[in-house]
Amino acid sequence: MNEIKGDVEKRYERYTARKFGILFFLLASLIVLAILSIPLGAAALSIRDVIYSIFFKGLNLHADIIVWQLRLPRILMAIVCGMGLALSGAVMQGVLHNPLASPFTLGVSSASAFGGMLAMLFGVGMGLNIGVAFLFGMLVLLLMYWISRRRGMTPETMILCGVCLMYLFLMLASLLSGLGGLTSGVLFLTGNLVSSNWESVIITVLFLAITFPLLIWYARDLNAMVLGDDAAMSVGINVRKTRIICMVLATLMVSAIVCFTGVIGFVCLISPFIARMVMGNDHRFIFPCSALIGSLLLLGTDTIARTVIQPIEIPVGMIMTIIGVPFILYLALKRGAYE
Repeated sequence: MNEIKGDVEKRYERYTARKFGILFFLLASLIVLAILSIPLGAAALSIRDVIYSIFFKGLNLHADIIVWQLRLPRILMAIVCGMGLALSGAVMQGVLHNPLASPFTLGVSSASAFGGMLAMLFGVGMGLNIGVAFLFGMLVLLLMYWISRRRGMTPETMILCGVCLMYLFLMLASLLSGLGGLTSGVLFLTGNLVSSNWESVIITVLFLAITFPLLIWYARDLNAMVLGDDAAMSVGINVRKTRIICMVLATLMVSAIVCFTGVIGFVCLISPFIARMVMGNDHRFIFPCSALIGSLLLLGTDTIARTVIQPIEIPVGMIMTIIGVPFILYLALKRGAYE
């Protein structure tokens, strides 16, 4: 018996070490990509200029402005927003047991963007702006939850309804942008990181710092829910409470992000799927893995968006769509890959 127990413990230790090794590799890759992306852009900088600007600020005013006011806030914003979007997608996929579920495909992102744009027209503060975006995101989420409870929708039908709501709110946001004369409306609807600054980075980090630990806390409950609601309730888990809290936290995170970046799709869909492929169904590892993959994906696509056709910038949402559409088609055809 002791030999069997010792063998199980060794297997679990190897399993855990492998997971942490993957997380370390992703984190190292993210740091390298962030460093390499600083010199890239319409105004090219040398590695020496970047190093001097970071460690000896003040020697080169031109490099300081580019690095500290343009590049670093945008890179950090891409990292944080990638984490938040991917984490929210992992939560919704885990809660709904649906690989196609995400804030983007359920219409939460577009509804939040519409709410944020509506608040923007009235010139309210950023705190109220995020609050209105969260309200519209929750309305869509509650509508989807109510319909699924009353009508017993299949996962595929739920995604279809979510896509319809997504396009509805994108249309309303586009109409609102035209009527309100918002010159940045097109960029907002296609997703961009052009307007990133230190204030937006700090606010987004704050929301991520609040939601991420709480979601990690509920990771074990989500692991039990993978086996089904009845199995989870049999071990004392309040399934309904867990589901609601996780969805609210995911919506709050998305609402805070879209108020600064607009609608950036597919990060929240692709990242969790890849994380499940390498991490299995343990949400304690899926959440951080999804966050790191999302950061790598969004930072990489944003670097491409601002460098591929210099000095013109392509909205990062367009690059993500080019990547995401073939992926979601593959995922829809390979439904069994998720189980």
